[in-house]
Amino acid sequence: MSTAGIRDFRPRIHFTPPSMWMNDPNGMVYVDGVYHLFYQKYPYSTGHGPIHWGHAVTKNLVHWEHKPIAIYPDELGSAFSGSCVYDRNNTSGYGTERHAPIIAIYTSHNNNTGLEQQSIAYSTDGGNHFEKSYLNPVIKNPGLSDFRDPKAFWNSKKECWSLVLAAYDRVQFYSSKDMKQWEKTGEFGLEENHASGVFECPNLFPVHVDDKVLWVLLLSMTTTVEDGKSRTQYFIGDFDGETFRCTYPSDEPLWIDFGFDNYAGVTFQNLDEPLFIGWAQNWEYSDRVPTGEFCSQMTLARKLSLKKIGDTYRLCGQPEGIRQFQAQAYRIENKTRIRSETFGMRIHGRGDAKLTLANSKNQEIIIEVNDDRIIVDRGKAGANDFDETFMTEQYSRATMTRLAPGEYDVELIFDVSLLELFADDGLEVCTMEMYPDTPYDRVIWEGNLQVEYYQIV
Repeated sequence: MSTAGIRDFRPRIHFTPPSMWMNDPNGMVYVDGVYHLFYQKYPYSTGHGPIHWGHAVTKNLVHWEHKPIAIYPDELGSAFSGSCVYDRNNTSGYGTERHAPIIAIYTSHNNNTGLEQQSIAYSTDGGNHFEKSYLNPVIKNPGLSDFRDPKAFWNSKKECWSLVLAAYDRVQFYSSKDMKQWEKTGEFGLEENHASGVFECPNLFPVHVDDKVLWVLLLSMTTTVEDGKSRTQYFIGDFDGETFRCTYPSDEPLWIDFGFDNYAGVTFQNLDEPLFIGWAQNWEYSDRVPTGEFCSQMTLARKLSLKKIGDTYRLCGQPEGIRQFQAQAYRIENKTRIRSETFGMRIHGRGDAKLTLANSKNQEIIIEVNDDRIIVDRGKAGANDFDETFMTEQYSRATMTRLAPGEYDVELIFDVSLLELFADDGLEVCTMEMYPDTPYDRVIWEGNLQVEYYQIV
């Protein structure tokens, strides 16, 4: 479970649970102007336990309203990760004349045997209350040790519902007309995957780019400690209505984030463009971070897009929900004092440069940029003795090769104990947590930089 810190490390604009344990974002869906975030929650400890679905809503992606627990464990087991869809045409039959249902499909994980099967629950009051289907499980386990995390979406090619779920060393695709009866339609990943570990939390979505539609498949990987432990890769290709095919292959894994603390992220259903939120944590040390009464936070929402690089494409991410603060950015000088724990900076530069956020305890985050790469170093950023892995050099220093060399634009958002960095229009993204004894109160840089600052309240 989380350990006690020397001060309050709760972020102000990143979602956190009111108390106790949280991991994967689940069931993210947009309905009638409201963003719904469900998430893996254990309400009785700051460590992992029999999992429920927590629930929160927002209209602006920054200020969240906590709701009662949405889905509880039952005789089939814990309510592991899954997704929600807004069934506007009531294909499931669970809605009423006045209220289309929100359907949750999730993994029932037997806490004694480990058996994983897929179940559904439905809500006709906007996600406040869910009833479970008597048909559960609607997808039975075919004999796999890992069979979980269904992500459902409307399949316009076949005029039905489809889902993708993790099946140990691959993903499987299923289709249904009513969210109740499911048929397997395909598989992907056994030959195409270049990362170590078990597949988790898949997510498939279309992206419009260059007058065509490409499909992006996200796969969270529980890799080895040597490979980063918790990382999310992606593939770009085509979905024919039954299965996914990678049409822009890579000889090495393509990671959505080069930091250490972004995992199990998925996109909202029922939006025209992909909007992503990830679990800003790492399984290697998640239950030992010094946050006291709560454990874990989410990333900011990120708008995802594709950008052509040479003869291929790469995924980009940009923060959403903070434009009103970004509009207040103003130019600052070197060695400026910082008077907030939640702020953003926009950095334009060329050539070798280094920017440091520092506090009165000589703790510092260092960001180095040159024509070819970006480095974020949290080795001396604050407390790190709560976990042996967290304090190693491997987990202190993140390096990313730039995909758009030359002059650069970098945006960083720091929120009490969490840093998110977006470079080169979001081609390079980094998420890292850190726990300074006192707030960072000054910014120092070396090199040819222009820096703008904005406060976030």
